[in-house]
Amino acid sequence: MKVPLQKLPGHRSFELSVEYIDSLTKGLPMRTILGKEAGEAGQASAEVDFYVNEEQIIGTGQLDGWVELGCSRCLSNLRHTLSESITACFIPKAKLPSEEEAELDDEFTSDSEDTYGYEDDEIDMEPVLRERILLAIPYAPLCSEDCLGLCTVCGGNRNNSECGCDRKVIDPRLAALRNIKV
Repeated sequence: MKVPLQKLPGHRSFELSVEYIDSLTKGLPMRTILGKEAGEAGQASAEVDFYVNEEQIIGTGQLDGWVELGCSRCLSNLRHTLSESITACFIPKAKLPSEEEAELDDEFTSDSEDTYGYEDDEIDMEPVLRERILLAIPYAPLCSEDCLGLCTVCGGNRNNSECGCDRKVIDPRLAALRNIKV
C-alpha cells in the first residue's frame, strides 16, 4: 500500500482483501464469538486523491466495504457496512515532532491524529487504512436495533422464537416472603 512520491499528485485505488481484513479483526471479541460459524472477515476498497503542498502530502478520499461480526446480544452473524471518509497528512519523519514536543505544541496536537510520517520516496497508506477500519467497527454491534438477545434461562435466541421460560427475577433478599400466606 505504498505510494511513490514521483506519482503525486494523483488518484490511487486500494483493494483490501479478505485476508487483510481477517488479519486486522483476528482476536476482536465481535469476531471470536462467531467461532466455527465465522465466514469471510470482510472486504474493503479505498479511493484516495493525493495533493502535494511543499513537504506535506494530503490524502483525502473514501473507504467502503463490509466486515462480518457477531451480534452482541444474540451472537448471530451480521454484516456491518464500512463507509468512512479519509483525510491524512504526511510529512517527512525527520520533521515529525516527538511525543513530548507534540504535547507542548498546541498547533500540532489538533491534527496529530491524522498526521503520519514518510521516509525515502514513498508514503505508506497501510496505517491510515488499518486505523479507519478498526475505528469503524462498533464496540457492541447489533443485528437490529430491536434485537431481543438470548434467553437468560435456556440460552435460546429470542429473535427466532419465544421459548416460554420464566425470566422473572425475584430479589433473593425477598424470596422467603413469597411463601407467606396472608
